[in-house]
Parts: sequence; C-alpha cells; structure tokens
Amino acid sequence: MATSVLVLGAGFGGMELATVLSDELDEAEVTLIDKGDSFVFGYSKLDVMFGREPAAAVKLPYAEFTKPGVTPLREEVTQIDPEAKRVVTDSGEHEGDHLVVALGADYDFDATPGLAEVDSEFYSVAGAEKMAAAIPEFSQGRAVIGVCGAPFKCPPAPSEAALLLNDDLISRGVRDDCEITFLMPLPSPVPPSPETSEALLAEFADRDIHFVPGARIA
Repeated sequence: MATSVLVLGAGFGGMELATVLSDELDEAEVTLIDKGDSFVFGYSKLDVMFGREPAAAVKLPYAEFTKPGVTPLREEVTQIDPEAKRVVTDSGEHEGDHLVVALGADYDFDATPGLAEVDSEFYSVAGAEKMAAAIPEFSQGRAVIGVCGAPFKCPPAPSEAALLLNDDLISRGVRDDCEITFLMPLPSPVPPSPETSEALLAEFADRDIHFVPGARIA
C-alpha cells in the first residue's frame, strides 16, 4: 500500500521534499498544496524590478511540475489537525499518513508604520513590477534602500538591489545626479559571511553607495 504524504507549501522546502519523495520512494502518494499558482526564485524579482524580464516570464507554474506520484493542488489551507494528519482547505479536506508543514512566512508590512502606504518593496512579484515602473522615472535625488527588520528573507537581496540600481543609473547617464543609501539593522551586509560582507563593502565604497549599519527603521 502506497504511503500518502501531505505537504503544505510549495516553496523551496515543499518543492524539494516532494521531489525527494518522488525520487526515493517506490510507492508514494504526495499531495502538494499551495495557495499560489506558481513558484518564483527570489533573484528573479530583481530581474523584474530592473526590467530584464516581465513577471510572467519568471513564474514557474505548479501545474507544469510533473513528478511521479506528486499531485499539486492550488488550495488555501484554513485548518490543520496535526494528530489526525488532516487538513482543511478552501476546497475540502485531505488526510495522509504523514503531514509536513512548509508554509513559510508572510511579509508583515504593517509592522513598520508607513511601509504599506509607501508601497515600494521588491520582495513580492507585484512589488517588483511596481518598482519596474518607478525606477526609470528616478533620475535625480536620493534613493534609500532600507531593511525594516531581522531576520528577513534572502539577506543578499538588498545589497544586490543597491548594486543593480547603481548600474541602472550609470546606464542612463544620471548616476552623478543621484545618491544611494543602504540602511541595514545588522552590523554588516551579510553577517553570517564576513568575507561576503567585506567584499560588498568594498564594492559599495567603489560605487559611492552609502552603507549605514545598525539602522533600525521606525
């Protein structure tokens, strides 16, 4: 009899687990549940933000994820019974021999007063699309890239955004008319990797990007 596994969340963890179970188990029935319709690599949002790719091009539809024994479902989880290994979604109920919760974390924009009103984040695909429309209009003044709290997803991404913005301004011939400031609540760009942080700080200095460590945005 096949082992049934419910995997909640189709981010990196859920997708990797579903793939491993499909490859390693001779008989497995894996149900992969996610409220979204597609997977997007984090770095792809930077491509959208700077106009390198349209949003549609970076989305990898779950419907095209074909692994033996894996059934992807687009449903939103509303209730979890861990003892019974039962899940209720907006479309019904599911049970399995094993239950894995890999739902990840949602962004808490309301935790920083004013952030939702500014509406200039690039960590979501929709946000990256809005920034893609705004960046070409920025040709003079000060750009501030700020990390509102820690921990946060993809630690290198704000540094990458600062460097890519620098390149974009240079390509448009307006870099001398603009300032770039990068605020970070942590002591360095990527604290777990001192070597990476040192390399980034050198690049910032070379490009006249003002890095402000230990800055807590209120």
